[in-house]
Parts: sequence; structure tokens; C-alpha cells
Amino acid sequence: MVLNKIPTTLAGLENLMVKQFRTLQDLVVVTKKEREILPQNDTDALMCVVEEKEALLDQLGLLDDARRKTLHDIELELGIQNENSSLEAIFPYLDKTQATRISRLRDGVSTLVAQARDLNYGNQALASSMVDWLHDAQKFMIDAAQPEISYRPPHAMPALNNGASWGVDHRA
Repeated sequence: MVLNKIPTTLAGLENLMVKQFRTLQDLVVVTKKEREILPQNDTDALMCVVEEKEALLDQLGLLDDARRKTLHDIELELGIQNENSSLEAIFPYLDKTQATRISRLRDGVSTLVAQARDLNYGNQALASSMVDWLHDAQKFMIDAAQPEISYRPPHAMPALNNGASWGVDHRA
């Protein structure tokens, strides 16, 4: 890549970040839809939402890989030697409007990532509490249907007719 290709590469970086932003917006919408479906116990609708979410996450992974590669290419062209590529490293080489635009995109992406993460934690807590409730309800129903081990109806107790006791002197 030659130095005059950096503006093109910067436009590509900005384009990738816009795509990430829009994909994250879609992920937030789908995660909110998942939150609405969870209490309804509609497994078919939930599976559709989960598949849609997986596709969005795969797309985000591809976009993030492409963004990292593009950023690395820009850093190499500018002569920046970093082990970890970061947008902050290229900001001093950009004009103020480009740096501001990319910085705002980065902030927007970070905000959407945090929002999606929080929604996912909430959905996970909701699903976990629903599973716990179902488990406890099942246990209650089973316990209510089965008599306790120590309980025996009075007619089922063995009669001790010969005077023997079931105490200390009883041996098997």
C-alpha cells in the first residue's frame, strides 16, 4: 500500500465501523425481542431469535477481523510499530475531522456493545430464574405426591406380638 492509498483505507475503516455500528443496533433490537419472548415460553420463536442473534454475532466477528486488518495496514503504512493495533495510535496522523468522526464511531460502537452485553446479562438472569422456578415447582410437585420416608399408615406398622423390641438389642 502506498501513502496515497491511506485516505481510501481510512474510508474503508470508517465504512467497516459504520457496518459494525449498524449490526450492533440490530443485535440490540434482537436481544430486546428475545427479552419479550422469554417469559412467554415460546420455544419456536425463541429458537428463531437465537438463530438470528448467532448470525449477527458471526457477522460482527467478520467485521471486527476486517477492521483490525485494515487498522493494522494503516499502522504499517504510517510506520507505527505496535503489538496491539489501536485507533488511538493513528489519531495523531489524521486531520481533526477524520479523527473526530472515527472517535465518535468508536464511542458509539463501545456504547452499543455495553448495551447488548447488559441486555444479554439480563436475559440470562431471566432465563436462569425461570429454569430455577421450574425446577423448584417440579420438586414441590414430586414431594407433594410422594409420602415421606418415615410416614407409614397405622395399619402398615409391623405388630410386635412376641414382645421383642426394635431397640438396642435387635440384631439382624
